[in-house]
Amino acid sequence: MSDKKIKFNLKNWKVKIVERSRNRMKFQLKLGAEEAEAFKSFTNSVKPNEVSMTDFVRSIFFRGIQALEKQITEDLVKHMEENKEEFEASGFTFDEKGNLTGVDETTASGTVEVVE
Repeated sequence: MSDKKIKFNLKNWKVKIVERSRNRMKFQLKLGAEEAEAFKSFTNSVKPNEVSMTDFVRSIFFRGIQALEKQITEDLVKHMEENKEEFEASGFTFDEKGNLTGVDETTASGTVEVVE
């Protein structure tokens, strides 16, 4: 495996998203020559032979979504714990250490707005 570093310039990426029938979507991502080379090198190093390229790319995509969702959830919980008095008034509950433990659905109403 090469020690060559590739800098990804997201501003130059071409992404195409097409809404299709029956609630389906099509994503197309065009990589530059260096980025394509890096991706091919990556897949040659880590993709199991028994996994198709399509399934491998899907796996990367959904694992990325899961990682992003996890980070957003962690950031939201941190924000709620830092502003627990405001959220307690909305029905959220915290333990004695200030950690979010749940929500009382009988007192919770409306929506929670996160403001940064």
